[in-house]
Amino acid sequence: MNVNQGILFAVPGTSKPDAKEAFETISNTASRRFPGVALRWTYTSAPIRRKLAAQGIDAKSPAVALEAMQADGITRAVVVSLHLTDGMEFGELAETVTAFARQAGNRMKVALGHALMACEADWARALSAILTGLPGKPGPQDRVILVAHGSTDARAEKTLMTAALACRKVDPRLILGMILGTPGRDEVAAQCRHEGVRKVWLVPCMVVAGYSAKDEIIGPGENSWATVLTRAGIEVVPVNKGLGESLGVVEVWMEQAAGMLDKAVAG
Repeated sequence: MNVNQGILFAVPGTSKPDAKEAFETISNTASRRFPGVALRWTYTSAPIRRKLAAQGIDAKSPAVALEAMQADGITRAVVVSLHLTDGMEFGELAETVTAFARQAGNRMKVALGHALMACEADWARALSAILTGLPGKPGPQDRVILVAHGSTDARAEKTLMTAALACRKVDPRLILGMILGTPGRDEVAAQCRHEGVRKVWLVPCMVVAGYSAKDEIIGPGENSWATVLTRAGIEVVPVNKGLGESLGVVEVWMEQAAGMLDKAVAG
């Protein structure tokens, strides 16, 4: 049987133009790494799909994207999730992939990868890549604060807690904070003051540095993370890019895709 392979990148998505650079970095890297493999995108957030559709952008749901790949003659597909945690949207994605795999008459075999923080080894590699790609070099007493969206989903909260602990294992200067959840902005600022920190790198822990990154994390707003830390007497080095623009982090996703493709062909 002729095996036509495809990769479906699944993202929560954003309707902001900022996403273009990150998604192009991922697409270009995948094209070089996997010549001849079809590359497709899907957005797991229904509100984001509606916003993109209003802009004239074809943003397929996971179910529609999988059906389209099969219609295009792809016989082996792997779904690479660009979600950071295995929360509600990842769970819905997993249900969609499972339902497609079990549907009678489907000719395309499909496999789903894991969320970045759900795999300790991948998360550790991503953290190392983030540190390597920082502008400048943090000193022993400096801190690198990664700020994630956070979640109220019980499973995602557990994953985030584990990911936060893993940060300090990789490098004691790393701190994972949450816009929604614990530790939040004020808790992280208090921790830095308690530890006598004078300088921090502030990094959006998001695939795309969109609205949340610019307004709530590194922006000049009165209640942004950068402003609160500055008011605490701490020098802030803002990092205005998402994880999707870090070649080292993107490589972690590429390795995941490569492993799944190898298994798909062998199967």
